[in-house]
Amino acid sequence: MTFKDEKYLHIYAQHFPHDGAVIVGNKLALLELRRAIDEALKKRESERYLTASDGEGYEAYIFRIEDDERELFESLEMPYITQYCDVNSHIYFVNGGKENKPPNPIGILWEKE
Repeated sequence: MTFKDEKYLHIYAQHFPHDGAVIVGNKLALLELRRAIDEALKKRESERYLTASDGEGYEAYIFRIEDDERELFESLEMPYITQYCDVNSHIYFVNGGKENKPPNPIGILWEKE
């Protein structure tokens, strides 16, 4: 198996607000990600099996949030990977105080099915 024969993709989340998020991969992986996004636009969600550069595979999940689901989107925990204290207490959560008691883990997206 060569580099061009496998779907190699890294997705780097933001460390903190206003930091950049980065997606980097070979052509095969980026095309697969595009197909997954197209599918999520049609069907609401999609998943694809990809591989990190260490050879470990993982599932990438893509969800479409409907225009009338702003509250759901705002209820999700922030995507930043930097912790603001010893335990992730979600101290940085700009959309706090909403009805559905945010921050919600992204797992609630699977419950929308």
